[in-house]
Amino acid sequence: MGHIYDKEFVQKELPMTKQEIRAISIAKLQLQDDSILVDVGAGTGSIGIEAATYLRNGNVFAIEKEEKGIETLKENINRFKLDNIEVIVGRAPEAIPTIQYDRMFIGGSTGSMRNILEHFIKYSKDNSRVVINAITLETLADATKLLKELNFKNIEVVNVVVYRGKSIGPYTMMYGENPIYIITADKEETK
Repeated sequence: MGHIYDKEFVQKELPMTKQEIRAISIAKLQLQDDSILVDVGAGTGSIGIEAATYLRNGNVFAIEKEEKGIETLKENINRFKLDNIEVIVGRAPEAIPTIQYDRMFIGGSTGSMRNILEHFIKYSKDNSRVVINAITLETLADATKLLKELNFKNIEVVNVVVYRGKSIGPYTMMYGENPIYIITADKEETK
């Protein structure tokens, strides 16, 4: 299926990663056909759902703690008729399955970034990749500090700002979305 436009998703109470940010974030994950992706803070499911469309032989585990959003998440999965994505209700890292996976997307950590990254180190395969989207400078600083401290390699930070044109009478004015920091890092190989 590939890229999905925002208007195709059901969006109710939880925030959604917008399509331009989603496209970059998924590209940064460097998904393989058989990747196992853990989507932490899945929200409406836009990242996990779009990623699932690229995984012919892989799976997505969508972790979400907000009960109010679970129905929206499930509704979106059904809308795209996906059978390779599983919703897990709970907080990360406790709700993350203790299986080997090779990709993780962190869209929300609720103050548990260190514990989530430690879970990643413990359970992910060698040469695994994590992508973290941060909207606040505090999350950016915390995540980059932790990635260095936990010996991740190839740490990269990209700042993305998207502007959308809106018609104002006969003119088009550009309105900016919130800037997003997309942080990518690879797990150090175990020796």
